[in-house]
Amino acid sequence: MFQTLLIAALGSPALAGGPGTEVYVALRDSSALAVYDFADRELAPEQISGLGDLRHAIMAFSQDLRWGYVATRSGLLSRVDLARKVVDASVQTSENSIDIAISQDGRSIAVAEYEPGGLTILDAETLEITRRLPADNSRVTGVVDAPGGRFVCVQMEAAEIWIVGPDGPTRDGSRGDGWVIEHRIPTPRDLPYDAMITPDGRYYLVGHIGSEFVSVVDLTHPEEGAGTISLVDPDATFEREVPVKLPHMASWAVAGGGVYVPLVGEKRLVVLEPGTWEYQGSIPVRGHPVYAVRSPTDQEIWVSFSGEGDDAWIDVIDTQRREVIRSIEVGRRIYHMDFTPRGAYALVSANGDDALALIDATTYAVVDRQTLPSPSGIFGLWRAYRIGL
Repeated sequence: MFQTLLIAALGSPALAGGPGTEVYVALRDSSALAVYDFADRELAPEQISGLGDLRHAIMAFSQDLRWGYVATRSGLLSRVDLARKVVDASVQTSENSIDIAISQDGRSIAVAEYEPGGLTILDAETLEITRRLPADNSRVTGVVDAPGGRFVCVQMEAAEIWIVGPDGPTRDGSRGDGWVIEHRIPTPRDLPYDAMITPDGRYYLVGHIGSEFVSVVDLTHPEEGAGTISLVDPDATFEREVPVKLPHMASWAVAGGGVYVPLVGEKRLVVLEPGTWEYQGSIPVRGHPVYAVRSPTDQEIWVSFSGEGDDAWIDVIDTQRREVIRSIEVGRRIYHMDFTPRGAYALVSANGDDALALIDATTYAVVDRQTLPSPSGIFGLWRAYRIGL
């Protein structure tokens, strides 16, 4: 009886919406962010506008969840007030920027610049530019935060990895506001185009255009330089084609004792041994993979594709069997996907169908579908607590 009364008093155990269940969705063609609550399954009535070119927008969050920071291809960095859902301030950091990272202490923002090239570091509170690290005739990409309060990035044309750190502690024990390049590490191959950091913050991996090799730096021993990882199957060859869209290294999935690598121009994922980077095998998939996203359960990898006919689908890979166990049709031109923190749902943007889909990760059913104009990146507040995001 008491239990019945207690349940009645507390109400239904259904998930309730609020700030923690909100996600921000970049709308490529309208310079705006839409706000979606996956618990209430509702869009906010107003969008956050005036953000610039969102073709490759990246959003990072302060750990107190007061601010969201958006970097755009028009070189505009905007700070969003997450409570009021408005742009609080903006600053032009360059003509064209590609990536963003927030330092571990939350005090600094680093923006990777395509034009004129370099790394721009700003004070997160004032948005004042505190340091510019120029790159001579080279685009900079793949910026991530790393343990020790550092940033790591890579120069494309110069083929060089930078490890950037604070210039030393101040009298009260906190770090200084200056930044220096602690290590400049040449990559063994030319034309690095994207990079990622492993979830434990130890390894920084760099992909190269037109190459079957990846560069890797152990950030605990950067003085050892960059090693080389081979993605070539030692026992077989596979057909290679020109992909419509390059895979995103930031979505290499580390799960189930393997690192799952979408290959450029091949319809398969390679599985590597974490740390040793030895080849463990490969998994055929339906098309040219772009994103490989790990479920928080560690049991599945969800893979999206480029190319007409394949880009509406997601292949689900079982990490124990290392094979595709399910295919889900969501909508044309899947541009981004992410799981909710406990893995109950996946959020997917289908740009070609102007749709944002919420998928039940147990039944694989699309349980909600919202119409949004040209949706792209999906950014949940949980990104504030992950290394490299």
